[in-house]
Amino acid sequence: MRFGVGLPMDVEHVDAAIEYACAAEELGFDSVVTADHVSIGYEALTTLTAIAMKTRRLRLGTLVLDGNRRNPAILAHTTATLDRISGGRLILGVGKGVFNEPSYGYPLEKPVSRMFETIKVLKKLWTEREVSHSSEFFNYERFRLASKPLQKPNPPIWVAAFGKRMYRIAARAGDGFVTQNMPPRLFERCVERVKEEASKAGRDPERVEAVYGMMPIAIAKDRWTARKMIEASAKSFLLRHTRRLSEELGYEMPWTTPEAVPEEVVDECYVFGTPEKCAERVDKYIRAGATYIVFQSVLPHGIDSLKSLAGEVFRK
Repeated sequence: MRFGVGLPMDVEHVDAAIEYACAAEELGFDSVVTADHVSIGYEALTTLTAIAMKTRRLRLGTLVLDGNRRNPAILAHTTATLDRISGGRLILGVGKGVFNEPSYGYPLEKPVSRMFETIKVLKKLWTEREVSHSSEFFNYERFRLASKPLQKPNPPIWVAAFGKRMYRIAARAGDGFVTQNMPPRLFERCVERVKEEASKAGRDPERVEAVYGMMPIAIAKDRWTARKMIEASAKSFLLRHTRRLSEELGYEMPWTTPEAVPEEVVDECYVFGTPEKCAERVDKYIRAGATYIVFQSVLPHGIDSLKSLAGEVFRK
């Protein structure tokens, strides 16, 4: 079982993110990951390159990178370079792009289909000497990319998946799928769906990493204090996913306001409380099928909480 941790997104200087990553490596985490939003004070791939120069073992991941903001050739070149600089430590998590649409400067149609094709083109550019590709979204004629990744055949690609179509894409084109903030019983169902889709596609389902992201995990001396740390962000997330989650959790109507999100849903979908209780909850996701867990945000913020997480939760 491997554990990753997300870089803090509220830091003003990238040096703080690098310091956090170095601490994570010393504490035994397998990876650090970062999101890819223009609202964050540092760009994902540039920051991971800087961290690569300061670490030796730590895997470096995007969770997740907006697959529609970069041309596949540019993305393939940048990520291949990062993989080589890091000695083969890149994990590329990709999604269709959330919250970034205003930064495009142009309308984007069929974002899921375009992202799916980006994944397929990336793999070609990473592995083939010369690429010819013609489609609705991209056209390359005998294109050669000089920089190839160190990892063979390619760096692992994790696909953000929150619904049936994304499960299929992850199963067919990804090396893993990543989802977050749901009860262990729903996560177990997600794992089963992805494995089923992988089998249909003629792939070994056991080779598709089942990644569960906790955004956030809150550790405190008592449950009430920990719950206060996560309540606002938890209800905001659950409201955005109300149609999917309310139905899957057995509620007759979607929630329409943060206040309408039931308290028991927050309790089911989030990990918070004393170190002992957090460890128990983490274990439930492992038993539900998680092969990799990423603590995308650790509360309260700071390296002390990272130490608490490493010493009291994931090593129990």
